[in-house]
Amino acid sequence: MNDISDKENSKTVIFMKNLVEKHLLNATVVNIEWERVTVFLDVRVDFSPEADKTKPLTFYAVNGAYKARAIFHEDSVNGNIYRLSLNVTNVGNARCLPTGNYSLVVCQDTNILAVAETDVDLALNFDEHSRTFPYSGKARRKIYTVTFFIKGWADTLPFAIHILHAKETGMGDIYAPRKKVRFIAKQKKKFKALKKKYAFKLLQKMYDHYRRKYKNNKNTVLFLSESNHNVSSNLKAVEKRMQERGLDKKFTVLTFSWLPDKRDIYNIWQRIRNQRILMKNIAMANIIFVDNYVPAFTRIKIDLKNTTIINLWHAGIGFKAVGYSRWGHLAASAPFFGHRIYTYGVCGSKRVAGAFSEAWGINIERVLPTGMPRMDKYLDKMHREMKTKELYEQFPICKGKKVILFAPTFRGNNRPDAHYPYEIIDFDKLYDLCGDEYVVLFKMHPWINQPVPIEKYGDKFLDLTSYHDINNLFYITDLLITDYSSCIYEFSLMHKPMLFFAFDQMQYSISRGFHHDYRLAAPGKVCNTFDELITAIKTKDFEFNKVEEYVSRNFDVVDSNSSDRVIDWFLLGKIPKQYINEIKARDEQIRRMERLDFISLEPKEITDDDFSEEG
Repeated sequence: MNDISDKENSKTVIFMKNLVEKHLLNATVVNIEWERVTVFLDVRVDFSPEADKTKPLTFYAVNGAYKARAIFHEDSVNGNIYRLSLNVTNVGNARCLPTGNYSLVVCQDTNILAVAETDVDLALNFDEHSRTFPYSGKARRKIYTVTFFIKGWADTLPFAIHILHAKETGMGDIYAPRKKVRFIAKQKKKFKALKKKYAFKLLQKMYDHYRRKYKNNKNTVLFLSESNHNVSSNLKAVEKRMQERGLDKKFTVLTFSWLPDKRDIYNIWQRIRNQRILMKNIAMANIIFVDNYVPAFTRIKIDLKNTTIINLWHAGIGFKAVGYSRWGHLAASAPFFGHRIYTYGVCGSKRVAGAFSEAWGINIERVLPTGMPRMDKYLDKMHREMKTKELYEQFPICKGKKVILFAPTFRGNNRPDAHYPYEIIDFDKLYDLCGDEYVVLFKMHPWINQPVPIEKYGDKFLDLTSYHDINNLFYITDLLITDYSSCIYEFSLMHKPMLFFAFDQMQYSISRGFHHDYRLAAPGKVCNTFDELITAIKTKDFEFNKVEEYVSRNFDVVDSNSSDRVIDWFLLGKIPKQYINEIKARDEQIRRMERLDFISLEPKEITDDDFSEEG
């Protein structure tokens, strides 16, 4: 249960006082930049001698109904240039900036000091800075647009932002087949939508029924995965540690995992049975741990006042953008998505919390640096020694050799079309490179069904795609070759070199998107061709210094206590006061913003008195 924001402040409206005509300051937007879903505005603020420069300024996005819908974050102040930022997919309440026309309003406390103008040169190039974000499925039939324009007919250049959520109008393709064919296709689409609507209603009724039945449940914990065949990774680590500490006697522990295969997809009764069990488990729990996206969270409304949901994300921070960081790319998340409802998420370091926050569409204050629970066993000395011995016995080809582990991510949009272009690898060159020094292990992404074509290289190559835990392989690996995979997170703690085979870096960046500049963020040398990769191995040109920089940036603490922190903070209610206060402050800021009324900005109605001699 979330005890941080249970008590809401008064709903009393706060009327903002209009002091614009006093000309205490002028604000002009001089530059616009984008970083994925975050827009940056450079605003020049010129103060008059009468202005009070000691009090901080607040910048609001105010709509046509004179209500604030977002607060811009002040990133920096350089002289009189304020650097502002706003994530348009999460304006502080886990929602996108709503449809409407917005002014940028500058305030001090409850005083409105200025409505921002636009620099002339910037206004002439507004089209370059506006953005359209397609989302929701392969059809790309819905968009979210951010357009900058000059508001109204005025002698000045009032800065404005237009937000629009839109979907296809149904006009269709004028070159489509016969009218009858178009009609049939349209009816099929309507039937599919209707079927989905009633399926979701059924799920909601199931959940509501069980929630009423188990509403008084206390200390009930659910470990939930809809992306794996069993509860594993971070979820399993926390569950096991609870048992070791005897907390399974204090808490009722539930587990549910179901990754449907083709037989389940076409077996309607099996699907209904599993969905009923899932709804029952979600309804019974007041604390839910998940490890990835849970489709059910998008399909039903959950009792969030009495349920705490924590995402123990299955991967550390990598390169590729996920969730809302992918807006504008194929199959991007819809404006409301299951990630939105997390009470908390976990990460390894506060310095990288922003990447998780952006992907899930929740506030950064709610992403806490517990570390990754699955790393506890990975960093345990005895476990490492035991697994190293097992691996050499299981794969004797590795004894006395340096081990290269080739572990790239998949290509494609999702599981159904996941693949890897093996033709890009020159297996003969790699085999010759090994000589008497190396062996190569291939650990492909589990979504890739095509085996690695290495049958004739069996004395030096091994396909270990089916091996259950890549982390164990890191113990005997001397060099990791990957591309955009998050496996670098765990491997970096081995303090061994990495190479990055990014033959499709440009295409991947455009189609998938990156969190950071790839070449700067990669903790090793980036190779764009296979020949570059071979040369880097031969010359041992790994740019190894980047590994330590990566570790210091991504890990606040390196120990075997992450599971204990998750248990202490989220189950036993011992979140450090620093983080509690940050969450409270952010929540209060949003609640206060929602009470502000900017009606004083409304133009006065023109009367006969305005044309009198005195007027």
